[in-house]
Amino acid sequence: MPVLKSNGQHVVRQVQPGLWQIVFHFPASTNCWLWKENDGLTLVDAGFPWSAKAILAAIECAGEPLKRIVITHAHPDHAGAAAEISGKTGAVVMAHSEDIPYLQGCSMAEVPGFWPCRAVLQMGRYFGILNAPSIARVQPLADGEFVGTLQVLHTPGHTPGSISLWAETEKAVFCGDNICTSFRFLHVGMPWFTLDLRAQKASLASYANLPVQLLLSGHGAVYRGDIAYQVRRLLAA
Repeated sequence: MPVLKSNGQHVVRQVQPGLWQIVFHFPASTNCWLWKENDGLTLVDAGFPWSAKAILAAIECAGEPLKRIVITHAHPDHAGAAAEISGKTGAVVMAHSEDIPYLQGCSMAEVPGFWPCRAVLQMGRYFGILNAPSIARVQPLADGEFVGTLQVLHTPGHTPGSISLWAETEKAVFCGDNICTSFRFLHVGMPWFTLDLRAQKASLASYANLPVQLLLSGHGAVYRGDIAYQVRRLLAA
């Protein structure tokens, strides 16, 4: 994949025509994605609160205006720079309705769920580190609707409003943190950041019903192959 920009903090790659990956290295390898539509770009996830400058530079490299920012889930490594980027570009911010409160100042720490995750969230609330900067206006998304050519799939578990985005023409799915890649292997997203493991498992099963050939995760490398087979393998483990 052609590398458009690279330094010690991040790298920008063109995955294929109309699709770019922005990888931030610190404090953990985290991805944002730019997806080209007829009217401009969709940014899928917005990195950390300090990621805005790098993302704006990547948008300039892509050579198209940013029209919208879609947040797969309301964690600060995925929504951190959304407010700043929206303010500077005029792009509308979109997220599933169930995660919008956590993009506007509420904490997930009191949401029922997996106790290690709740402990992490409560600690984060105490230190004030696990909420993204508040976004004044967020357009709600619902399961099945389209954002340009991307179909919204409500795939909860990691958070109540976690979503995936299905690009049928490219047989690609943006899966947020439901599945991650490490050393070219797929694995389920970190359980200590996942509120509902049972719901997450059901969400993973939905990928097995799609002819996915390109997996675009919130963490890790681009993965190409028979994703449905790999998902069934994960579910059987």
